[in-house]
Amino acid sequence: MKGYLAAAAAAVIVGSSQALSHAQLTTTVQFDREIVRILDNHCVMCHAENALSFPLMTYEQTYVARWKIRQSALDRHMPPWAAVAGYGEFANDNALTQREIDFLVSWAESYGPRNNGEVFRGTTVHAPAKPIQARTDFEEWALGKPDVLLLVPANRVVDPKLRADRWLRGLEYKPADRRSVRAVSFRIQETGQWIGTWTPWHGFVSFPQGLALRLPAGSHLVADAEQGSVALYYAEKPSPRPLSNLVLEAKPASGTPRKLVATTKLTEDLNVLALEPALQHGVQSIEVSARTPSGATQVLLFARDIPVDWPTPYVYRRPVSLPKGTELTVVEHYGTDVASAAVTLSAYQGTPLALPADAPQPQQPPAATRRFELTGTVKSVDAGSGQLVVDHGEIPGLMGAMTMAYRAGPRENLKTISAGDRIRADVVVSETGSRLENIQVTRAPK
Repeated sequence: MKGYLAAAAAAVIVGSSQALSHAQLTTTVQFDREIVRILDNHCVMCHAENALSFPLMTYEQTYVARWKIRQSALDRHMPPWAAVAGYGEFANDNALTQREIDFLVSWAESYGPRNNGEVFRGTTVHAPAKPIQARTDFEEWALGKPDVLLLVPANRVVDPKLRADRWLRGLEYKPADRRSVRAVSFRIQETGQWIGTWTPWHGFVSFPQGLALRLPAGSHLVADAEQGSVALYYAEKPSPRPLSNLVLEAKPASGTPRKLVATTKLTEDLNVLALEPALQHGVQSIEVSARTPSGATQVLLFARDIPVDWPTPYVYRRPVSLPKGTELTVVEHYGTDVASAAVTLSAYQGTPLALPADAPQPQQPPAATRRFELTGTVKSVDAGSGQLVVDHGEIPGLMGAMTMAYRAGPRENLKTISAGDRIRADVVVSETGSRLENIQVTRAPK
């Protein structure tokens, strides 16, 4: 019996080794390439040392959490973004694309290779000399050097000491303790006007270029959360249109306390910059729609499965212009009885301005472009598609030795390169992929 058990155990061990070896070949997704970019763009704002949740910076940290990551991505619980795609385009959208979800699932189910098929085996002896890991810089100011930097005191009232009216074009916040802060909303104390809301993945408020919010002389800013630092960015001249708030207070419809409705008709043209729902426990969905005088209906926001513990604004990439006479409607569904719930719109009135910022608003800075040196032999060249296949040695800090197809940079002339050439080049890695630049032939085939 003991011999049988020993043989069975040996078979399990051998079978596991064979299964692991086989599983490594089922995906081309690698931590050092696809996964680290997803972490940079969506995760490390919260998943870092001394931040809101367990760190996902290194390969080992991510490998250990791969099944949790896989399930959260499939369930769309993380990152916490409730707006349904197709109803509004938002500058602070942190949702994973289907392609990114597929990458995470494929990587997790294939034993999470670091690069070149190698997987974590409880030791880091096979790690690259300079291992790739996700990065974020909590000290960087996304909007540049602040005009004024102030502390948010314990009473949460910030005094910018304004002796005259100033025009605010942007605001950025850094919490004193990132382990406990999920969102911070800023308002003008004297008027109650909503300025904007900080979240870990979109840490600033930035109005379209040319627009600014008036801060009256002597006014104060109120933060609704913890202590920290707030940076103010002032415009050099007044805004051509004043920014204001429109608040829609949704209340139970027809005696049904679990369905809340608010409706208003616009008396002026309105250009919506952002929405802020005031979430109540039990919220299931929120829909904000606009019915124009022509009868067309546009859904400005449809959010469902909303995590109440992750309050977030919805900041449009471009102002949404609504003509006079448009009927705005908010419909909210709850699982419990609720007395009321408000949705605040940040907007300006009048015909749309031809703003220089008809381009998208500033985004959270992406991970920095990284460069590595490659030396290898060209296996094939397709000048028409701008690609070449290179058999190269280890690229320290990026990947092991392998044969791989690369896209050439826009300035590279592949017509001067042939199969068999020995080359040196820069591998440029960014959030959009990798490419070869500065390609030099060091030895032509004999």
